[in-house]
Amino acid sequence: MRNSTKSKMRIKDLFVITIVFAGSIFLASTATKAQGVGMKLFIKPASKEGGFKMDGYFLWCPSVIKVDDTYHLFFSRWPESVGMGGWTTWSECVRATSKDLFGPYKFEEVVLQKRDSSFWDKARVHNVKILKIGSKFVLYYISTKMNTGYAYSDKITGPWKRIDKPAMHVTNPAILVKPDNSIYVIGRGETPEKVNIATAFTAPSFDGTYSILKEGKNVLPNDYELEDPTIWWANNQYNILVNDWKAKATGVSKSGAQYYSKDGINYTLMSKESVFTKTVEFDDHTSETFSRRERPFVYLNDKNEVIALFSTCLPQNGPARIIIQPVDNYYPKN
Repeated sequence: MRNSTKSKMRIKDLFVITIVFAGSIFLASTATKAQGVGMKLFIKPASKEGGFKMDGYFLWCPSVIKVDDTYHLFFSRWPESVGMGGWTTWSECVRATSKDLFGPYKFEEVVLQKRDSSFWDKARVHNVKILKIGSKFVLYYISTKMNTGYAYSDKITGPWKRIDKPAMHVTNPAILVKPDNSIYVIGRGETPEKVNIATAFTAPSFDGTYSILKEGKNVLPNDYELEDPTIWWANNQYNILVNDWKAKATGVSKSGAQYYSKDGINYTLMSKESVFTKTVEFDDHTSETFSRRERPFVYLNDKNEVIALFSTCLPQNGPARIIIQPVDNYYPKN
């Protein structure tokens, strides 16, 4: 009788454990579905031999476009000799090329530098973003704080024509070109109290008037803050990946936070889990934790799937370089 009773208790306990375990899986699955499937699990190790670095320079703000069979990497750089803070005075736009999206890339030319004090872009050329809009190549960039403008050209190699005044009062611009060549922009704005917020703009064309949306109020939920957005269109929605300023969204300061929006005015956090952190894994089974990791940029295939994540990585010692991680054909589901 005792053995029989013990057996029944073991079976009962096993049954309860199974139900609890199954319930945990169900709850985890439900939570994942509720939050959406973020990009984190789709990101692969970076190639140690890929990406791009330049002796004697800090590299920042990667942005990539493919023209024919060549990838053109536009980015900001400034001399290592002037230190990390030298970007405020010495940042310039540079172009490098590769036949392989993941590199290595080869330096080609300095594209744009700051102009003299009579121009709006007198301070620096920074936060560069390259796009093809209609028949033109358009290069957005910032100069003085909260001032974004652009230059445009018929060819990826220039020459570039710059506008005479800023197009928008925003920094860290991320630009989306719609099928009709109208423009949507999301970037980092700032409140009078110096709080970073996400502000959005639209324009009928790249050279049209940029109108601010939502009266300039934060388009992120819960007063979340941001830096360095990158944007893409997939699943009939706007998708952005940002640096989580002040860790309000993920709990990890300046890690990757992902949001989506159906209208471009109200965004929803995809998941509380960080898409990326300061640690990067490499294809030789090593990893490196950087002192800073910023300026994410996603590259899409013709199905609007993310296939590469570019970011700027500043090591514990030495100047920053650009690292590229493959992404396993990520398409947002929420």
